[in-house]
Amino acid sequence: MSFPALNLKLSQRRFDEMVRSDAFVPDVSNPEMQDLRDQLLALVSLYEPTARSNISGPGAYDIQVGLALYRVLAAAGMDIRTAADDGWWRFLSLRVLPDLVRSRWDSAPPVRFWKGRSRIWLRAMWWTVHLTWQGSEEKTRDVLGSVTTDTVVQLVERPGKGGFRIDLTRMIFETRRLRKPSQDQFRAIMKLNTAQIVLKEPLLCDGGLRAYVDVLFSDVGCAPIYSANDHG
Repeated sequence: MSFPALNLKLSQRRFDEMVRSDAFVPDVSNPEMQDLRDQLLALVSLYEPTARSNISGPGAYDIQVGLALYRVLAAAGMDIRTAADDGWWRFLSLRVLPDLVRSRWDSAPPVRFWKGRSRIWLRAMWWTVHLTWQGSEEKTRDVLGSVTTDTVVQLVERPGKGGFRIDLTRMIFETRRLRKPSQDQFRAIMKLNTAQIVLKEPLLCDGGLRAYVDVLFSDVGCAPIYSANDHG
């Protein structure tokens, strides 16, 4: 299927119209887009936005939306080139799923719909799942089980000089699940990685990618996976 794009000028016009009328309703004429919308909403309906008020917080709901997006868009044939096209995410947010975005962001901040790149909500959720993918939805859900909105920000807003390093971010999140850093430690890990990746190639480090990631966690004071007692 095709994945339409919406430019910045048309995005602002569409968004302003919805704000003026206070009606965030879809505008879908393409049967494929309607089917895409129906599939997404069927999955997301299992995780109502009211979940944001419970102990799990908004991060849990956001990840459920991200996993639903990832599943449906993969089945629709979306590739990485389309995922990197901000125009597609603007179209999805403003034409196909404006009511879903509004249900998450009651004040309707424009950055969550179209204005700005990394903070377009649907884009950020899809990329969060892609950058932490562990080979299956179940395993990915596991590594994202304690993710907060701040964790998402640390991930999608720190692509690095050469863009996202997907193998690296996936290993960072796998290690995060095992070593359980605090939120402050994890923020420090992401900042440290952003600084170091400019100067060194993780694959060329002694011990390779795994060793590079382990050192990141150790450098911020995160406990190792195994203690001396684990080895007898």
